[in-house]
Amino acid sequence: MCADSIERHYPIPNLNFRDFWDICSHYLHVNPQYVQIAYTIDGDGDPIVSEETDVAVILRSLSGARDNIHSYIARFHTTSSNGEEGTELTYYPRPHDLHDHGLYLTTSAASKLTLYKFEDLIFNNYDLADTMESSIEFGHPCEILVSSIDMRGFSTFCEQPNIESPYLCGLMSSFYNVANRGFSKYPPDLIKFAGDGYLAIWQTGVEDRKIAIDVCVEGTSALNSNWQIVRQSPHFTHGAPEEIGAGISFGLASKLSFDNDYIGRPINIASRLCGVCPGGEIYIDKSVPSMNPDIEMKNSRARIKSYGEYNIWIVQGS
Repeated sequence: MCADSIERHYPIPNLNFRDFWDICSHYLHVNPQYVQIAYTIDGDGDPIVSEETDVAVILRSLSGARDNIHSYIARFHTTSSNGEEGTELTYYPRPHDLHDHGLYLTTSAASKLTLYKFEDLIFNNYDLADTMESSIEFGHPCEILVSSIDMRGFSTFCEQPNIESPYLCGLMSSFYNVANRGFSKYPPDLIKFAGDGYLAIWQTGVEDRKIAIDVCVEGTSALNSNWQIVRQSPHFTHGAPEEIGAGISFGLASKLSFDNDYIGRPINIASRLCGVCPGGEIYIDKSVPSMNPDIEMKNSRARIKSYGEYNIWIVQGS
């Protein structure tokens, strides 16, 4: 199975062209769909060679020019006439422009297996200068609204001997679709699926906070009644879990820049509230502001793990 796009950086020091050629040859070996490599070598001023496929020509061109190399670039082609390109390997002997030194792989045509075979050579035969140095990216503070939803009795339902995985996949896709439609007026910034669990997160601000809250509460409230319609579908002759519970919270969190994900207390609170909420109800953290006064809410408290007694509103699913 091929990835959409893969980018890797291997901080290998002190490669010369012969080393680079060996690495490219190994990549060609584990990716036999490529038949040709075209090399470009940049130095001071004009390229030393450009899209050259004859290694002998490259070696002659490099004689006397080894101290001013800026980059070695290899482009892999699927035909000898320089057809489709899917992979590029680039080596920078020194930091150049916005790149640190080292080997860079960019590909849209590598499978998980072929990438493993290529990297096996890299990790076992070359010293990676920065292997022990982990990069740190702190989160970006933000305000989020979270709805955590799951089915009640799903695990017990799955244990029935007549329930097979294709049937469960049909149930789960229907459940996710119902939840997505409920939030379609103002979609979440992040949706995560985990078995019978569904997590929706809106990153909000002054301008859209009330809109997001109204859509979140309305969509979560309607989920139970919409799910009952799905359960009556002729596709689900073996039945389906009957009820859905949910927890909603709001507050400050941080966004992970590298994964479009969020970390923070509102996610924990919403998940905990969902875990103790009975089917057919929604537990809403009282930190959620600007609640629609037309919604019928009951003041209550819920005991949740790590937080003890917690002030909530209870809303019945419509």
